[in-house]
Amino acid sequence: MYLINLFCSLLAVVIAAGPLARLGLPRWAVAVAGAALVALAQQALIHRALRVSLLSPDGMPIWVEAVLLWGTAFLLAAGGLSVAWWALRLCQVAVPGWIPLAVGAAAAGWLVWMGERLPPVREHEVTLPGLPAEAEGLRVAVLADVHIDAWRGRAWCERLVERVNGARPDLIVFTGDQADGAVDLRRADLAPLAGLKAPAGKFLITGNHEHYFETAAYLQEYGRLGMTVLDGRAAKVRGLWLVGLGDRRSLTRQGEAEAELRGLMAGLPEGAFTVLLAHKPGIARAADALGVRLQLSGHTHGGQVPGVAAVIARFNDGFVRGWYALPRGMRLFVSPGVGVWMGFPYRVYGSQIAVLTLRGA
Repeated sequence: MYLINLFCSLLAVVIAAGPLARLGLPRWAVAVAGAALVALAQQALIHRALRVSLLSPDGMPIWVEAVLLWGTAFLLAAGGLSVAWWALRLCQVAVPGWIPLAVGAAAAGWLVWMGERLPPVREHEVTLPGLPAEAEGLRVAVLADVHIDAWRGRAWCERLVERVNGARPDLIVFTGDQADGAVDLRRADLAPLAGLKAPAGKFLITGNHEHYFETAAYLQEYGRLGMTVLDGRAAKVRGLWLVGLGDRRSLTRQGEAEAELRGLMAGLPEGAFTVLLAHKPGIARAADALGVRLQLSGHTHGGQVPGVAAVIARFNDGFVRGWYALPRGMRLFVSPGVGVWMGFPYRVYGSQIAVLTLRGA
């Protein structure tokens, strides 16, 4: 995060020395505005000074957080445009200074809105050879990376539940990173999740963010809300065997995750049609080799924005968003996610409530 702040500080200087200085303002006004832009770039330092977590802005006024989030997005958007503005000037092409500033301001608002909006429902139909007859036509809502926090609170969660129920899923699965912040601060925000309706059940695994706070307390709260926690467990649903691979910190090492999955698969009946819930998609090739038929993951947020997507792909074995076919026949779905974490809440690639309809060959 500090590297992002440093990068944004450099962009603030580029903006101030370029388009901002060509607006015809007095030098003192340009200097003050430039200093304000550099200050906006210090999101991590401001959070640290106020003793507020970057993962959840509890304790900080929402309007302050909104200014900081928009400011970082503005620096990224207007800074990139200012670099192009300088390049055009070197090519003797005159562009008014207000253009990169105005476009950057609008783009920043759009990036924040895309990250924080209530996502639409997206229908997916997937054909899975050998699908048990009981699972034919099963509608599975995949809720990845919801990230309920001080920003997306109870009202947002109520609207999410209403939208998911409106899609009429048979089964609901959460693939990790459901919430951020202390459990006591999130209890009221999460309460609407108890209203989710799915006749085949509601299942959940932990993501890495569950382990940044009070893991055991969160799992207890999810159980109280009617979720079945599948970390390290399996459950049979409509002829399918759901297997949950929790994202404990120890499982950040791929070998340990594969060993746990191998043990879980060994405990299933022979010929079981297995659906794996794994927060991070990088285990997909090992899951395919072990006979998993469908893997549902999140964690990547669909890459969020160009450039960042390439970095995310490198750390997740190339899997970023959407559908992938593995060599031995497994299908992988990497959800772009429902929400975002507050450290980088911007999107070009949109969020979604994914509803999968399962079909046999």
